[in-house]
Amino acid sequence: MVQVTIGEPPGQISLEAAPANVLMFNVSPVQALRQARGGRAFVSDMLHGEMTLMPQGVPSQWSWNCACDRLDVIVSADVFGDGSKLDVLDRFLFRDLEMEEICRRLYREAGLDDKADRLYMESLVMQLAVLLLYRHSSAAEAAKILPSSGLTRNQARRVLDYIESNLSRELTLSELAWIADLSPHHFARMFKRTIGASPHRYVLDRRVERAKRILRMTGESLVEISLTTGFSSQSHFTSAFRRVVGATPTEFQRCVRKRR
Repeated sequence: MVQVTIGEPPGQISLEAAPANVLMFNVSPVQALRQARGGRAFVSDMLHGEMTLMPQGVPSQWSWNCACDRLDVIVSADVFGDGSKLDVLDRFLFRDLEMEEICRRLYREAGLDDKADRLYMESLVMQLAVLLLYRHSSAAEAAKILPSSGLTRNQARRVLDYIESNLSRELTLSELAWIADLSPHHFARMFKRTIGASPHRYVLDRRVERAKRILRMTGESLVEISLTTGFSSQSHFTSAFRRVVGATPTEFQRCVRKRR
C-alpha cells in the first residue's frame, strides 16, 4: 500500500501493467525523470513535492539520473469497498498542495517502520483516495457524492464498545468499518461526523486515557503499559503520550504523585 524509497541510485526500469493505481511523490530536492507509457514519453526535472500518477493496467518505463528519495502509494481501484471503481487519470507531473501534505505525513509515518500506526496510515491513504476521486479521476460527478449522514446510535455503540475492548492490540480501518457494516470509505467519514474525531484520533485518545488511568493507579513499568494500551513499543507510547498530553508518561506520573 505504501512504500518509502531512500537513496535509490540512478537507473532505469520497465514495469508490467500495474495491478493498482500508483501515486509517486518526490522527496528528492530535484529528480531528473523520464517516464514512458501508453505511447507517450515525458522528460522533466521533478521538483520536491511534485507527483506523478499512473492508472492501473498500464505498462511503463522509467529512468532517473540521480539518487532518488520518494514515496509510492499504491491505491486499489476497489479502495472504497462499496462496489465503485477508482479510475485515475494518467498524469505525468502535477502538484496538489492538500495531497502533498498527506504524502508528507505518510512518508514520516512509514519511516517509523514497526512503530508506524496502521490505522493512521490507512486513514491517510483513504483521504488521498477521496482527493484522487474528486480531482484526478474519470468518475462522473454523481459518483463523487459522499454521504452526509453520520452513524446510527446502534452503529456508533457497537464500534465504540469494540474499540474499548480491543485497545491493547492493533486496530484497522477495515475492521472498524466491518463492525459498522459499512465500507471503510463511508465509515471514516460518518464516524467523524458522529463522534467529532477521526477513527485514528479517537483510538489514540482512548489509549492515552487508559494509560493515564494506569499511571495514576499502579506501578506498572512503561513497557507493560505500552503493551496494555496497544502501542508498539515504549518509545512509541512515550512520543504519542507527550504529543497528546504535553508531558511524558514519567512526568505525568511524577506530577500525580506530588498532588497526593
